[in-house]
Amino acid sequence: MPKDGKPTRTVRPYNDRLFIDLIRTAGQMSKAELTRASGLSAQSATVIVNRLVEDGLLKAGDAIKGKVGQPSTPYSLNPDGAISIGVKVGRRSLEVASMSLDYSILRRLVLSYDFPKLTNIRQDILDSIETLISEMTPLQSERIAGIGIALPDELSAWEQAIGAPVGAMADWINANLEADIASKFDLPVETLNDASAACLAEIAVGNSNGYECFAYFYVGTFIGGGIAIGGQLFQGHQNLAGAIASLPTGISTTSKAAQLLEGASLHYLEETARSKALSLDTFYSNAALEPAAQAIFADWLKVAAPRIAFSAVSAQSFLDPEAIIIDSSLAPEFTAQIIKAVSTAIEINYDKRGLANINLIPGENGISARAIGSGIAPLLSEFGLETN
Repeated sequence: MPKDGKPTRTVRPYNDRLFIDLIRTAGQMSKAELTRASGLSAQSATVIVNRLVEDGLLKAGDAIKGKVGQPSTPYSLNPDGAISIGVKVGRRSLEVASMSLDYSILRRLVLSYDFPKLTNIRQDILDSIETLISEMTPLQSERIAGIGIALPDELSAWEQAIGAPVGAMADWINANLEADIASKFDLPVETLNDASAACLAEIAVGNSNGYECFAYFYVGTFIGGGIAIGGQLFQGHQNLAGAIASLPTGISTTSKAAQLLEGASLHYLEETARSKALSLDTFYSNAALEPAAQAIFADWLKVAAPRIAFSAVSAQSFLDPEAIIIDSSLAPEFTAQIIKAVSTAIEINYDKRGLANINLIPGENGISARAIGSGIAPLLSEFGLETN
């Protein structure tokens, strides 16, 4: 371990990462196809493929006979070639998942709570990671690339908003989960904003339309977002790009303008549901809503949709994205209702002259988006094409 106490991360050579990226996109490729796609010589392609197979990162399929020439052997990613662990710390729940090189979730653990108390969360994370590792095969446990943590910014600043006792979350101010986890497991650990993690998941295992540039809105306990540019997560100077929760939702000359998180976040929906003695699980399952719950959701949407619409028009104006992708921790049916209401609010309230068509589409990962993104991050750090 180096002097700073952090485990050293291994980064594969560029051409290895290029071949892994090409195969991840295509599903499987022969040496000849990799030669053409990479622009490398056939000899170089053979050396790289053989090395990746020897290292357990690729596996050979059955040879395919063509009309002419020798049979062609397709190569695909070996899912057990590398493993990661993703940790999502939410304001209402903790999710810890193990993930394979092909971005498939191997095992997922979920714990719920009223608010994230640091001492409990820290121990729950350590225990959950230990559980996941204990359930791996010996080969898998030897091939853990690292651990990713998706964490909301400034957790301690929102005690009142999520119903925590005063001072109960103050210890988050100086918390360093990254160091705590790294020292326990001697693995590389990296932290990213939870909404950025969700956006990363959309880039990697969502985004069926293949958009290279999109704005991403994630409606969770607090709303958040991310930006994809050139098919990559853009995080900005302070890793705060896409921090849409702080966007003003109007102009005020007498007081500070309200932010998007005020009214467009799910904790307002949850507060109302609690006051009516309704189970919060109602909104996170695919079951049809009882009339009382549907009325609460409709009332929340009347407030949230115009605010999200304002932010969506602003994002379209500033970024000119191919799409604005909206996902949430709610069941897909409710995400669809959010998108429909936002689209209606845009049509009714905004002059779109000078803007390209605002293409609102649903995200594809839902409630697990943040955990998926946190698991993908360590794999990208070692095997991603854009790794420095």
